[in-house]
Amino acid sequence: MQKLSRRHVLATLTGSAVLLCPALLNASTTVDVAWDDIPTDVPIGQDRIITVAGAADIDVSALEPGDVAVIGRPSTDPEYASTGMTQYIAVHRRTADQVASAKDRAGTVQNPEYFVVNLVCTHRGKAIGLTGNPQAPFACTDRGSRHSSVYDVSGFGVSGASEGEYLSVPAYSISTGATTVLSLS
Repeated sequence: MQKLSRRHVLATLTGSAVLLCPALLNASTTVDVAWDDIPTDVPIGQDRIITVAGAADIDVSALEPGDVAVIGRPSTDPEYASTGMTQYIAVHRRTADQVASAKDRAGTVQNPEYFVVNLVCTHRGKAIGLTGNPQAPFACTDRGSRHSSVYDVSGFGVSGASEGEYLSVPAYSISTGATTVLSLS
């Protein structure tokens, strides 16, 4: 089993502070300004991403409320063609405020405290980055005038080309107890 540590946390998204994740976004703290020179095929910060070969169990106990970590694994699914055939998965341990404001689809969230989502935009399959905004933490890295999708704490598109659509959720299970283990199928 792989163990996530504090060094794998890419961002902390709390209600009281808005922190940018420069490792993923390399830009600014809001989605309202231009994000120049951001790759659209891969999240930046490879040194902080846990890489697994396929199905895996990952101890995510080190995540604190508001923390986001990213897992990368190779894929043959054409959905990940724009991300170099790598499936990037965010694990967001939501704060109490984020859990309360979430509008999760039935059957996609096994534990409201832990939001697990694929980091691939529903519009054109580009990589998703972190905005630093605790209420709209995910955004497509393709910031062109006809793209610019932004997603809330439920992975629901709140603006841009993917408005009204949900980010996809990988096949997973999560168990809590002495440790919290994310199992990816």
